[in-house]
Amino acid sequence: MTSLKKTIIATTVALVPFCSFAAQQLTEEQANSMQSFKSITIRGAFYTDSDYVMAMSKAADNEGAASFYITTTNISPSNDTLRIVYAKLYKSDAPKAVEKTETLRKFEGVYEYPKSKAIRLEPFNIVRIRGYFPTDYDINQAIAKEASAQGAYGFYIDSRSELGSNLQIAAYLFKKDAPERKLQPENAIPYDSEAGQLALAQGGEAAMQVEKPGYYSPSAFNEKYYADKFNNKVIEKNTTTTSTTATTAKVATPSDNGTSNPVVTEPQRVNRYTVTLSDGRKIQELNDATAAKMVAFDTIKFRGYYVTDQEISYQAGKRAIEGGAKYYHIARIAHDSKGPNITVFVDLYK
Repeated sequence: MTSLKKTIIATTVALVPFCSFAAQQLTEEQANSMQSFKSITIRGAFYTDSDYVMAMSKAADNEGAASFYITTTNISPSNDTLRIVYAKLYKSDAPKAVEKTETLRKFEGVYEYPKSKAIRLEPFNIVRIRGYFPTDYDINQAIAKEASAQGAYGFYIDSRSELGSNLQIAAYLFKKDAPERKLQPENAIPYDSEAGQLALAQGGEAAMQVEKPGYYSPSAFNEKYYADKFNNKVIEKNTTTTSTTATTAKVATPSDNGTSNPVVTEPQRVNRYTVTLSDGRKIQELNDATAAKMVAFDTIKFRGYYVTDQEISYQAGKRAIEGGAKYYHIARIAHDSKGPNITVFVDLYK
């Protein structure tokens, strides 16, 4: 969802070359793998994403950079049409980023993984338990005991939901040598959009930016998919102290009837902010980086007084649906020089 004050940009490679400057725009993954030699800021009246990407490429050229990564773009508090864009610059022979020493907590001999690590790895099982857990420590201990019993090296608690006084917890288990998950590219283009179909037809680097069949969302696990894949059941727990005791229920293991695991036939959709109207119609909001790789078929604007980002996104989504769009992107928000009203510019995509 777009913020009034600040929009974080996860930059990507555009489908169509946007300028003739030498400095190339990096993806977040590429930027994180190298050491930047300088950070710069540019200011200007940039009305589209490609405008400030082009301007940053020129600025990076002037600084002798081979590439750049845009980290943030702000709307100037003194001028609603002025954007301030921040970027890191990289040399062609930029040294590799220094890897940070990873510090992980351990329970029952099993490491607790952060989401940033777990999301990149393929789990070998999913554990779902239900019971009374008075503290986070009790939750970790209960999950770790199940993980240890199954020979896991690490676990990641993905979700917890309240069921009266009880909690239901879902956690993923990983082997030490867990294979990498096949993740969708960051800010993937929706495969059912016109831009997605065009990019697939182009092939090459363009097609690599589209959601892919058999690939996972880079932002979330699909609990139902993994629960079905591992034929998983919920384990009932009784917890009266900080030690946990399982009932007769046991973890279901993958089916051994000779059938293969379910095959993903459609891409797992990237987890985007979704606006749902009262009649059930839905539309997804694109972030800046995804929208920069697509071509809008129309741009609309509306004006009014809105207190929260949710209000703005709902009004934008509602109007986008009425305009026949599948996706929308809030391109710019301009504050009135007098009064509290704002004007919202929205790009529409099919």
